[in-house]
Amino acid sequence: MNINLLSDSSFRFARLARSLFLPIVVIGVIGPSSLVRADGMDGGSACEGTARKMFTACRAEKRDDFFTDLANCQNIGDADARSECRDDARATRIEELQLCGAQKGAREDACELLGENRFDPDPLLDPNIMFVNPEDINEGNANTFFSLVPGSILVSRTGLEQDEVDVVFVTDEVREISGQLCRIVADVAAEEEEVGPDEFEYTIVEATDDSYLQDLSGSVYYCGEISRSFEDGVLRELEGSFESGIDSAKGGILMRAMPMPGDIDRQEFSLGDAEDIVEYLTMNETPTELQGGENPNEEFQCNGGCLGTHEFAPLEPDIDGFKFYLPNVGIVLAVDLTDEGVIDDREVTQCVGDSLDTLQDDASCGIGDPEALLEALCKVSPDAFCAD
Repeated sequence: MNINLLSDSSFRFARLARSLFLPIVVIGVIGPSSLVRADGMDGGSACEGTARKMFTACRAEKRDDFFTDLANCQNIGDADARSECRDDARATRIEELQLCGAQKGAREDACELLGENRFDPDPLLDPNIMFVNPEDINEGNANTFFSLVPGSILVSRTGLEQDEVDVVFVTDEVREISGQLCRIVADVAAEEEEVGPDEFEYTIVEATDDSYLQDLSGSVYYCGEISRSFEDGVLRELEGSFESGIDSAKGGILMRAMPMPGDIDRQEFSLGDAEDIVEYLTMNETPTELQGGENPNEEFQCNGGCLGTHEFAPLEPDIDGFKFYLPNVGIVLAVDLTDEGVIDDREVTQCVGDSLDTLQDDASCGIGDPEALLEALCKVSPDAFCAD
């Protein structure tokens, strides 16, 4: 069954998809966090109150940004350039305030979809959830769609031109977060450029250290991430980073062990930084023509057998994300669509393996120069990618 409808926002789409195609709906987050405790405070649920308060915070932030921009304009000597700077500041303020409103609507829609009041407690602190020591995860008990077995590696091509290489590698490192031992997974994207015959250069675009843990049932939880964005090889920002237990951030469910159509979870909860939500569509998905079709690699084609998910976030209300997973393989395709139905990004899995040797030994990875890529990866994430 293929979902190929789009609507004005990801949340309206999710609601429409469930009403049309998913008659059996199980909504909420595993454990006590799924309980609805409508208290009527602030003129509605706590979830709706959160949306309104974040709207107020967003407008205040944009107001501060606007006056900071005007202050910078004040220090431009040329009168015409100074006037143009002010005009740009006003135009930017209008756009940003519109985004605040769109985010508010998206958060309110999320409250309706999740059927929740408060997202509490943090799943990592929930005494009813039994977690597995990361060292005890193996091929026999790992999540079939998202393995945390050390050495597991997945290589994909990303971007509209497929000119970026993304490497996801499960390291042998663990970190204690909110009292739990979480496995570190390195996720690095690099732009590949051919600079000569059989000669390639790799420029790091983004490097993320994700932290996960798994419960006894096999569900995988998000502990946090350190996300580093680069421009021309220079670190520019850490936007999107969060960690359970720091600044009121909470973990979430990245991937259920046995997802059912209609299940929906918060994957992370750090207001203003990390608010991703996942909805499970069906267990027999195939990417549609609108989404660019199947993975060109026959080994990673769904042919009606993929777990399909719809991922969205109030922080990006114009983007719908769709991911496709094969059992015992993992993700094989990810697509971002704008609300106009245009592909904004497409990530195509090239190869999977059980060690970094996969980068060099598996010709299907399609890497121009594996040694040069490993060197670039080593520089940005030495603990994960540098040889001992």
